[in-house]
Amino acid sequence: MGIQKQEFYEGAALHVLLRGGMGAHVAYKTPFFLINGSALIHLKYSTGVRSPWGFTFTADEQHLLYRNSVELPVTIGLICGSDGVAALPFASYAGIAAIRKSALRVSCARKHRQHFEISGPNGTLERKVPPSDWSRLLGEIA
Repeated sequence: MGIQKQEFYEGAALHVLLRGGMGAHVAYKTPFFLINGSALIHLKYSTGVRSPWGFTFTADEQHLLYRNSVELPVTIGLICGSDGVAALPFASYAGIAAIRKSALRVSCARKHRQHFEISGPNGTLERKVPPSDWSRLLGEIA
């Protein structure tokens, strides 16, 4: 069986994450990656070459994120082509993309050598997200 495009992007994001951490146990709990048994990561990817990158969250996916965030901290990793990964804690996601009965779109934009600006149907994050937040995520989970 061949390697799917999604697996390439997820593998690259996990490589950066694990390379920046002090070691971690990673398990796959569909559709999440369970980190050290104490946090969940949900990865979304966009193959776009340039900013902005768009990410669609189905109604079912939105409910799944919410339900799991009640049990464990959830971070959404927005893989922006080959430009990097924006780490978005679920609380921040919920602030810009309240749960809906239909699909919604989240956008991630970044100017050259700057931070990610993330917006959704309910607005834009107050702060821009540094690309380094992703590689430091394991230190925050530990």
